[in-house]
Amino acid sequence: MTPTDDVHHPALRRRLLVLSGVVLTVLALLALALMHNYARRTADRSYDMMLNSAILQLGQSVRHTGQGFAVDLPVAAFATLAQAPQDRVFYRISVNGEVLTGYPDLPAPPPRAPEEQALTQARPDFFNLTYQDEAIRVARLVRLNTERLPQDEIVIELAQTRLARDAMAEAMLHPALELMLAVLAVALGLLWLGIYYAFSPFRQLARALSRRSPRDLTPLALPVPKETLPLLDTINDFIARQQALLERVESYTSVAAHQLRTPLATLRALCENARDEGDNGRRQRLLAQLVEQCDQLSLTVRHLLNQALLDHRFHSREPEPVALNALVRQVCMELAVQALHRGVELAFVPAPAERQLRGDAFALTQMLNNLIENAVAHSPADGLVEIAVGADGCIYIRDSGPGIADQEKERVFERFYRGTASRHHGSGLGMAIARDVAEHHHARIRLTDNHPHGLTVEIRFGTEAWL
Repeated sequence: MTPTDDVHHPALRRRLLVLSGVVLTVLALLALALMHNYARRTADRSYDMMLNSAILQLGQSVRHTGQGFAVDLPVAAFATLAQAPQDRVFYRISVNGEVLTGYPDLPAPPPRAPEEQALTQARPDFFNLTYQDEAIRVARLVRLNTERLPQDEIVIELAQTRLARDAMAEAMLHPALELMLAVLAVALGLLWLGIYYAFSPFRQLARALSRRSPRDLTPLALPVPKETLPLLDTINDFIARQQALLERVESYTSVAAHQLRTPLATLRALCENARDEGDNGRRQRLLAQLVEQCDQLSLTVRHLLNQALLDHRFHSREPEPVALNALVRQVCMELAVQALHRGVELAFVPAPAERQLRGDAFALTQMLNNLIENAVAHSPADGLVEIAVGADGCIYIRDSGPGIADQEKERVFERFYRGTASRHHGSGLGMAIARDVAEHHHARIRLTDNHPHGLTVEIRFGTEAWL
């Protein structure tokens, strides 16, 4: 089972296809609704012309006689409506609000607004209503009889079921629906092909990486689209960092092997000499040299392990907030007893206010350990090592030892370099590790003379390091 088996990997191509399909479907439904409305209005306009003609003929058939109002239903009017033979027709003629003839229960059209209430209409109003559980289209025409005073209001309402209208709208809509479904299917197919083609650079990158040998860390050079260039640049940057790390590890391992081989050979020689030495005093001196060589070898191994661990942390951990005053105080407290065993006193001067920086507390601790241990090792008995944090966050480590000559102040940061005047047999790695940690935290270490004698180590963080 690979580490990625337990992780859910969303199918990006399927997601894009589903999302695009949903968008296309919504647009198709919207277009279908618009087309349905257009087909219905077109059918209404066509059949409203027949209703309009018939209701005008009905309006002309209403007249007033000596016995009251009479209606001679025009056959031609209903013959016009007979062009939709499957539909039924209803009518109602009212005079002054009283039904003269027709269907009294025919639902009344919605009332007109006062500004729309003309005394006599040249064209009828049209409404959609429901009558006897069936959808109907109603035309209403208002006329005034001016032969008498006061004038009579004549309302003619003519209704027709919507079967023919709906059939006409359906006939118009059905081909459009088929065309839309066909276009939607073709669009989804083309979209799938487009997405498959758009993802081809990723497959190209995957093939190029899978065909590489483990030691091939040269940059990838592929003709990928512009949109994929950031991914290619990121991969090449990662490859470059791995190449630099590999070269660093190879160089470091080679030098470390040489540095370990020499003290091991020295240890073996000292052991053989002590074993064969008959003089007890000389044997004791050899054993003391043996213990000192063991201490140096132990220190070298510890620094080598720390260097390897720090390299790993620099490439695997994200920076975290670190309180500088608290960190330096903690390091001083941990090293105070060790310094007192050497007869050196540690003095810590904190900054007036706590400041937070972005970094790795473990790495910063190793840096301070190495620098303070160096200061203690080179200080005379009853000496003083002062560790101060300035208001600007700069750390100062001042000792009262012999100091370092100006021409060696930069060379002491080289790996396995030991100063010519040093009386302390270190590993030659402590200062190099301290500089690596400082550079990783956007800081610079500067060595200056401490007056009247000694060395001052100044660690100044850049603005990028602070929160």
